[in-house]
Amino acid sequence: MNFKDKVGLSGRVEIFVTKGKPPVIPGKVNEKIKNPPGYPVIYEDAIIDFSNHLIIHQEVIENKIVNIGKDSVIKSLSTGFIKVIARMAMGDRGTLPSDPTVPKTPTGSMSALFNEVYRADVDVTTMNTGTPTEHSIKFIKTFSAVEIPITAFSNQAKPVANEVGLIIADLLSGAPLPRLPVSAPSLPLSDEELFAIRTFKSVPFEIANEIAITIRYTIYIQE
Repeated sequence: MNFKDKVGLSGRVEIFVTKGKPPVIPGKVNEKIKNPPGYPVIYEDAIIDFSNHLIIHQEVIENKIVNIGKDSVIKSLSTGFIKVIARMAMGDRGTLPSDPTVPKTPTGSMSALFNEVYRADVDVTTMNTGTPTEHSIKFIKTFSAVEIPITAFSNQAKPVANEVGLIIADLLSGAPLPRLPVSAPSLPLSDEELFAIRTFKSVPFEIANEIAITIRYTIYIQE
């Protein structure tokens, strides 16, 4: 028997570059997902409010789930345990050195960003399940230039952002949420691992311009 349906784990990344930090307004708590204390609160939906913030640039691009992330999902099917996507990381070496508009191509074997600058807890997590057409989870995080130390960047004279990653963490055996932000060159907790990565053309990330980058990262089952 031949099965025509192909089911796969995929990802999509929406990038919004703004002047100032737009608020993220969550909707109702998803009553289907009752996480214990120290785990993310899951909402049904969320709105990124751009009404008072100029959108300088936006784009939608496909995501790369790395092998570590895929293995974590597969293992959970037999063990019942999976590390939780709880944090997001931003980096500044995701483009070619010769051309900051050309993103590098991530590979499945990667276990870290090309050069991580900063990571912190996801701001809002939403989930859509139980319907025939949509099986997805979204992670929203805003990185603001005024909140990240300039010393964390590779080029402190001209800081940029050009890569982002989802981070899984062991919230059962390790530290619960919230966890403290980590700026380079400090190292994150040892239980945190890269789940997915996306590179994009460099965005000047200067404090004087009050630049913020909001990421809406979707992981979904594709049929």
